[in-house]
Amino acid sequence: MARFQHTVTLAPVPRQWFESCVTTLHDVAEDLDSDGGCLRLPDGRPLPGLVLSEGSHLRPGARYRPVNGKDGQPDADRAATVLAWDRRRETALEVVTVDEDPAHPARLTCVLRLLSAARPREAWLTATLGTTGGKRAEYLGGTVRLHLDLGRWWPSAAGRNRRPLAAPLGGTLTHALARATVTVVPRPAPDGRWRVTVKARVRGRSLVRPLLPVVMAFMGRRAHRSIAEALDGAAREWNARLPALVHKEGEELRAELTGGLLPPRDVHPPRALPGDTPLGCPE
Repeated sequence: MARFQHTVTLAPVPRQWFESCVTTLHDVAEDLDSDGGCLRLPDGRPLPGLVLSEGSHLRPGARYRPVNGKDGQPDADRAATVLAWDRRRETALEVVTVDEDPAHPARLTCVLRLLSAARPREAWLTATLGTTGGKRAEYLGGTVRLHLDLGRWWPSAAGRNRRPLAAPLGGTLTHALARATVTVVPRPAPDGRWRVTVKARVRGRSLVRPLLPVVMAFMGRRAHRSIAEALDGAAREWNARLPALVHKEGEELRAELTGGLLPPRDVHPPRALPGDTPLGCPE
């Protein structure tokens, strides 16, 4: 078994702001008007780049597809499907991306669940990469499962967690040759930020199990350094972007989130080619 541990310092996210952000995201989605495949903002502006291809807006089974930038048609290889949309109970979305590479066709399925939007308590993320074709297809896929206990995260970040051994964020990565268990625990830093410690344990599976100690003896230090550098880079990005965002509330936060749905002012949505019948909004 191989072990890894690294700590980064992050700008904190106030719990009240996080919950407000979840509520606002739901408000923005629910305020979209649906007319066939067309989605419009409350002021009538069309929402470019996304169409409702199946079902009723935000009802279970509703399927959304991004618009292909080349011809203005819905992208058949990507889709987001609503599995559940109930603020008091659960919000769940499934996002599927298909790669039609003739050598190794692949399908990535991600499912995000939140319990619940009215009072966020827990969240789950499952991502599965499956491949077909080729003798080694089983070694090109895997599954990631993460569980975030929001009720434990902020007490832990404030140093008030009554169960310090229970990680608020944990998960597994399962591959044909290895299985990794990951835990993430926040603690208060002296300057008010979060000291977040990531721990991982990797066990070999199948024929790799007896070889893992040998592999880690040669490559363990390099692997640890690469993962630590990736975490440090993500922390720098987080700290550069988050502080300005968490100061936005109410209508300012709503405008920020709504603006994220729109392209830059100098970018125009693609026009359909002659003969095409896109599902997007007419001008």
